[in-house]
Amino acid sequence: MVSSLDYGSGKEGTENLSNDGQLRVLQLISSSATSGAERHVSSLSNLLQQNNHHVQVVTPGGGWLPGALRSSGIPVTESRMKGFGWLHTMTGLVREIRRNDIQVVHTHLTRAAYIGHALGLLTRVPIVTSVHIANNDQIYRRLAHRNNRLVAVSNYVAGMLRGNGIPERFVRTVYNGTDFIDFAPADRNEVLTGLGIPTDRKVIGLVGKVCRDKGQLELITAMKQVRQDHPDAHVLFVGKVEESVQAEVNAAIDDSGLRDHATLTGVRHDIPSLLDAMTISTLPSVMETFGVAAIEAMARRRAVVATRIGALPEVVQHKQTGLLVDLRPSSIAEAIHYLLENEDERERMGRTGQNVVRQMFTLTEMVKRFEVVYRDVLN
Repeated sequence: MVSSLDYGSGKEGTENLSNDGQLRVLQLISSSATSGAERHVSSLSNLLQQNNHHVQVVTPGGGWLPGALRSSGIPVTESRMKGFGWLHTMTGLVREIRRNDIQVVHTHLTRAAYIGHALGLLTRVPIVTSVHIANNDQIYRRLAHRNNRLVAVSNYVAGMLRGNGIPERFVRTVYNGTDFIDFAPADRNEVLTGLGIPTDRKVIGLVGKVCRDKGQLELITAMKQVRQDHPDAHVLFVGKVEESVQAEVNAAIDDSGLRDHATLTGVRHDIPSLLDAMTISTLPSVMETFGVAAIEAMARRRAVVATRIGALPEVVQHKQTGLLVDLRPSSIAEAIHYLLENEDERERMGRTGQNVVRQMFTLTEMVKRFEVVYRDVLN
């Protein structure tokens, strides 16, 4: 990127809207790892490009995201955003906006929101800011002016933003989407054999980083109770294990007698196949501002047991696509027991969940809603 500031002329983006309705969007994210926000930027950028919009991305280097974007033919610039790196990034962003007639800058994560706020003041280009997590940072109140918009990943997050004093007219909700509904079914026995799990086991899965907030410890305790009536039940954790909880998780597995009935896969990139091998998917989280793992499980026709917190009641419909429970091992165990005992109900919930994903949580629906937001800020 360039090394000197170019303040531009302050042109409004609507002057550059092409006759065919093409939008010109720059995505700005302050992380390049492999978490939800980064995957979201990758999916959104791909779909915008497929819809014949101009999209380019600025992200820190060294992580997963730049390579994923380049493999899809999306222009990406790697730029430092920590320390004095933000100034270098600002310099280049101003130039990119002028050179490529960018109409909208879409920021993701808090550091990018700060850069976007300054960028909007310099260039007068509208700033769309996705709020992926529960966040009380003052930057979101500052961004609520002119044509800017804050996009919450759920109504729960939107309510938090309004509760922090942000006027409703600046807040929109756009649910995340998934493409897991498009994958061909996997052979369950083949997947389980590959994991070293006997094929006659009833697999209770949890997809997410193994940490205190995702509920693995509560699920382990619940499984001890579940196995009193279902000795063939097996717990499957899919995700990176945080070092801070590794010893505690291993001890809990031993204390609950699950050593031969528990599998931790670590990071995997075949999540749809692993979901197909599960009997039930769970999300007994301490907090979820959306719950991507829930819609991914629903897309694979899996009933979901989830805690009644955060945005999960927006995603999991109680007794329709799964069961909502309190964050107590006894409540989790009761819900799992019910679904294991009632196969017809379990399969009905799975079918209903897949239909809900088709209606509300596809990537196609997500990008349509973002296109509406972009055009809104340009009016």
